[in-house]
Amino acid sequence: MRQAKAFRHKTLSEEVASFVRKELLLSSSYPPGSFIREEELASRLNISRAPVREGLKILEGLGLLRSVPQKGSLVVDFSREEVEELYDIRYALEDILYREIIRKKAFTESNFSSMNKILSKMLLLGSAEESREETLLEFSAMDMDFHLSIANLAGRQWTLRLLRTVYHQIQQAILKDLATETDIGALVEEHRQILEELRRGDLEAIRRGRSYSYFERRIDPKKGKKTETHTEPAYKDDHDTTSKKGEDRQ
Repeated sequence: MRQAKAFRHKTLSEEVASFVRKELLLSSSYPPGSFIREEELASRLNISRAPVREGLKILEGLGLLRSVPQKGSLVVDFSREEVEELYDIRYALEDILYREIIRKKAFTESNFSSMNKILSKMLLLGSAEESREETLLEFSAMDMDFHLSIANLAGRQWTLRLLRTVYHQIQQAILKDLATETDIGALVEEHRQILEELRRGDLEAIRRGRSYSYFERRIDPKKGKKTETHTEPAYKDDHDTTSKKGEDRQ
């Protein structure tokens, strides 16, 4: 079992939540279906139970833990079907946000430059000297930061809040996918394409790329480069029809 590092000062409960999330993602201390007991974690971290309790509540709010009376906090085990559903939800929420960003012309050259800096840092991780597990965790954190930074431009705070929760819930699945990835550069290039498509205001190209990434390459890593034919989530056709009807009424 790995020892906890000295905490930086955010709030102690946030640091506890960050520590436990990292344990859930990288170690075998708390496998899915196991229980985290408040008093044991407080003893391990050498802190009082109050910030541990609040830290665990943060993770319960993200759907990663579930409080069970007299037993502790249950580590949620997402089934394959649940992960697929979460990717459907991710696609739907991102589609709303990308559509709004393009409609409002909210993506600027300054945004393009700042997002490219994140991608440059992600690319450097491919040659990092840290353990592969640590590198993948840092890459997934930067990936989340990249997508949330773009999503924030839409100005849809409730949608953004839901999307942030979904990102946390599928991060374990993302790490598993990254573990099989041999070409970090290709992944970064997919992200760079999003920026170029936002720059052009090409929503359909973004949809094709996201569909390929979430519903083709992720499920079948042996697939080659994306093509024009994709399996879209079931909601998309209905959503497009509704959008067109709305446009006709205007």
